[in-house]
Amino acid sequence: MSLVARPSDARRAALSEATKGMGEKGVPLVSNFFPLDRYFEAAHRVLDAFNAAFDARRLDDAYVYGKRFAIFSLEALPQHNYYESPRYSSIRIKNKQDMTEVILKLEKIAEWMDEEEKEKEIQRRRREAEERRREEERIQREAEAARARLMQFQMDVDRKNRDMKTAGKNVEKSALDKLKRMNGVEDGGDSDVFMNDLKRSFRGPRQSMPRHSIGPQEGTEGYINNKSEGHRRQSIRQELGARSSSLRSLDDQPLPPPLPVPLPPPEHSANSSAHSRQSSSTRSRELPPPPSYNAIMDNTNRKHGDSQSNTKVPQSALEQAAAISAAAAGGVTRREHQNLRVSGSVYANRELERHRRMAQKKEKVSMRVIKSQIHNDYQQLKSSRRIEVVSLSTHQGRFPDSTNGCAVISPLVVSHHLRSRSSVSNNEISNVIDKECGPLLREIRGKLNLSGAALIIPSDVHDHLVDKKLLRQDAFVGATGGNIMDRKHLAEFLRLFDSGEKNSHARFRTGAALFFREHVVSLVKVPAPGGKWRYDFIDSLPGGSGMATRTQCHDLVALEMMLRHYASSRFSESNCDFIDENDWDDCMADFDPRVFQCFVWGDILKKKERESR
Repeated sequence: MSLVARPSDARRAALSEATKGMGEKGVPLVSNFFPLDRYFEAAHRVLDAFNAAFDARRLDDAYVYGKRFAIFSLEALPQHNYYESPRYSSIRIKNKQDMTEVILKLEKIAEWMDEEEKEKEIQRRRREAEERRREEERIQREAEAARARLMQFQMDVDRKNRDMKTAGKNVEKSALDKLKRMNGVEDGGDSDVFMNDLKRSFRGPRQSMPRHSIGPQEGTEGYINNKSEGHRRQSIRQELGARSSSLRSLDDQPLPPPLPVPLPPPEHSANSSAHSRQSSSTRSRELPPPPSYNAIMDNTNRKHGDSQSNTKVPQSALEQAAAISAAAAGGVTRREHQNLRVSGSVYANRELERHRRMAQKKEKVSMRVIKSQIHNDYQQLKSSRRIEVVSLSTHQGRFPDSTNGCAVISPLVVSHHLRSRSSVSNNEISNVIDKECGPLLREIRGKLNLSGAALIIPSDVHDHLVDKKLLRQDAFVGATGGNIMDRKHLAEFLRLFDSGEKNSHARFRTGAALFFREHVVSLVKVPAPGGKWRYDFIDSLPGGSGMATRTQCHDLVALEMMLRHYASSRFSESNCDFIDENDWDDCMADFDPRVFQCFVWGDILKKKERESR
């Protein structure tokens, strides 16, 4: 059974394009390594923006915000491993109630849109009828003007013909009068006598014709007097010259314009409906892009764990349109683009957002191109042996107890590294993966009421390891994070990992757990000959050889390239599209595929060493 088309179908379909480009399924990514509270808080902000737009009957904004809230609450939030935890039971129930109310309001919005589209269609048909009437009147006026010009042209031709005949007669009379004057005949004289004398002067006596003359003789049929014939031909040439002169003057007159093409007959109802559908499709393509999640997020840098929500209602579309016009008139720099984008609803700034994204595409290098460049640089460092990959004897998931255990495996490897005399050994890493992580995973998941294979938030793991005295709080150096593809953000982590806070660990060992794209890896700073340091990257997932790997980087430049290669290789096609379309935004970090976090520990400094710092 086919669904009946609604007047606002095309409009709502265009607005639904807003769900594309925001993750694998058209909604923001939800990471199990970030607390669920943050995502409930983000959903609540979208809900506030929806209610504000609904109350103001800003239907386009309300439809997009409402649909995003419903999809995010229905599809994205349940993917978090903590969603069913008793800790979030009350907020989960409230979220489901809000989702039901939003769905009912979305249907009401669709009805309002249907009414608006019907009225728009009526107005459109009125405008088209008025335009057709005006066009018919214009064509009729032009046709009447063309007919008038044609009649005037014909009258001018007739007048020119009459003038030409009169001019010919005047030429003949003028020539005759001249001959009379040359022979002394005055006006009013005996012109007949003159004409007879003139004729006789051209005739000679018959006998004066030489006998050997060729041709008809005078008085016979076909005889032509040469002199009279010459005068006659001269007269004819003068007449033809006068006529050609008159015709040339006619050529200077402009030709009338061609008659206009008549209007085609009205189309049948079937064609009209097809035209209506085509117009509707065209209008849907011309609709502006819908709002993004940035419209309802905090526009200031947010500390992790800050639960304060910003429910500031976005500016109206009219206010934002005025801002766009002012920006276009005075010229907009890239920084001003960003300021305008975050000053209110991005949907209200939809025209500016469209220009910003077009300029962004021209300026930015595609993520796929960057991935290829990084891969080539990584291979060169491997060839020069500044990066060496060592395979281990096991991997995460080889035994069921270690499945999704990277959040425990990584800090345990760091713990063994700091407790060793020099560096954690390959055998110790394998033992952590196969034996030590399993019991700890069961304990932590049981305490949090999580399912058997659920990923665990790193902070919960660290708290448990500190309670178990596997990590010491006084060994904690610091934490950092941000955009892993931003070399400034990555350099901040490398400084903390290599030297600690204020160079506290420049001469001491450190270890770090790096969280990125639903996986955790370990990094350890290892003493090397000659007073140098080596930096090892340990990944418990199977590598090219099918086992966990330990990648040895012999300097910080090699470690940076290793991290960039690791990160870029984990971006999916949709991640690359998202990165190409969106600049990094701190307030959207929890939803961005580029986000990373690092926790760094180091050797415990003795009192003298702390004082020497």
